[in-house]
Amino acid sequence: MNVGPDKYGIKEGINEVIVTTRSLDGKPNAAPIGIISDKGIFRVKVFNGSHTSVNIMDTGLLAANIIRDPILFVRSALDDLDIEMFTMVKTDTGIMFPVLAQSSAWVLFRADHTSGCTAMTAQLNMIAGNITNQGPRSVNRGFNAVIEALVLASRYKVFNDKSLLDRIGSYGSLVNKCGGTCEKEAYDMIIEYLQ
Repeated sequence: MNVGPDKYGIKEGINEVIVTTRSLDGKPNAAPIGIISDKGIFRVKVFNGSHTSVNIMDTGLLAANIIRDPILFVRSALDDLDIEMFTMVKTDTGIMFPVLAQSSAWVLFRADHTSGCTAMTAQLNMIAGNITNQGPRSVNRGFNAVIEALVLASRYKVFNDKSLLDRIGSYGSLVNKCGGTCEKEAYDMIIEYLQ
């Protein structure tokens, strides 16, 4: 039986995950990225010049980490994570590869990439995966609002488009109404970053 990424939580549509990569000298990196799944074909778009795009071009690998912590999403977007937050796993590629210790599941992909003007695109082929904790979880609209605000903040960081600031701000009331303590703290981190 052929097991695919959907077993690990990567379903059809755009799946917001934290992608981990590794530099040629072994340094781990993490960044929120949307894994696009369309009829069994998996791909990503990553802004050129980022650590993530350079690492994918250098190694041809990335791991999609399924994460439930909104603060970890924000921290991985705005700063480098501490080395202690990564676990190195042995892969069939012959190298140790970083995944996040806090992930509920991870999928290691081979990334066949092509370069574009502002972003590289990579088609993904699953190499391995692991489920560490896939307990039931309801949808939290506050968590989703944090992710939407973070996507916009990332675009603001790259394009400096001031029109995105109002859209980011509009998610604040939804986070305050529907989110828990972690979602509210994560949203506050985004707002602080933008000031």
